[in-house]
Amino acid sequence: MKQIVKTVVLAVIVLGLGMVNIQALQAHNWGSWHWDKSRINLWVYGTNQTEARNAIADWDSHTDLSLPLAGSHTDVSVYGANAGATGWAGLATIVNSDFDWWHLWCWCKITHAHATYNTYYGYSSASAQGVFCQEVGHTFGLDHSATGDCMAKGYYSPSSNFTSPHNWADVNAKY
Repeated sequence: MKQIVKTVVLAVIVLGLGMVNIQALQAHNWGSWHWDKSRINLWVYGTNQTEARNAIADWDSHTDLSLPLAGSHTDVSVYGANAGATGWAGLATIVNSDFDWWHLWCWCKITHAHATYNTYYGYSSASAQGVFCQEVGHTFGLDHSATGDCMAKGYYSPSSNFTSPHNWADVNAKY
């Protein structure tokens, strides 16, 4: 009887914690990647800087993140460059990470990332902004999602070149 009571109490606690974090559980996370802060400095350089800045402003104005632009190499480097016929229009790369001792006990805390737009494919200005939007979203720890926004770009239809309320909720749940 004691064992049954303990099991029921444990199940209620786990269910309660899951309900409290339901929004975080539903987020489209890119593995366990995350930052340990909500102020992430971004450096924009290379080609298509206007499109990169517009994508960052979209994330900044709709989420709880603070995304100031820096004048040199910092948390996230956002840039356009001709990478050649690689098959990808955009690429997010976790360049440096650290061990997360406090939350997830994994090597998944981002300390530096890159969001790259491959100019080789010659996308329109609007599409380039969409690629930047998606790659910057990846550097926050978000995965692709079939939600009709930039995180769907190239993977799901419909998609757009902008963030959406679903993206904002995913970011705000993480940070």
